[in-house]
Amino acid sequence: MAETEKNLVEAGYKKYYGEEIDIYFHPTKCTHAANCIKYLPSVFNVNKKPWIYPNGALREDSKRVVHNCPSDALKFIDKRTVH
Repeated sequence: MAETEKNLVEAGYKKYYGEEIDIYFHPTKCTHAANCIKYLPSVFNVNKKPWIYPNGALREDSKRVVHNCPSDALKFIDKRTVH
């Protein structure tokens, strides 16, 4: 089943808006492995507000890092594939 904004928000994910991709984060699921910060600091930077900036990298790079989140605390919706 495809993720929807409604389902993610109802499940406790916070939405970070981007032009091509929206990234969602669930703080209580996060195990702080820091893969996102390590592999894509232009999008994930805890020293900035907001700490997730979806426009900071190519959409495919963001999708790859989100897919590799070990705790499933990160999700995305690719605006180019939503109809």
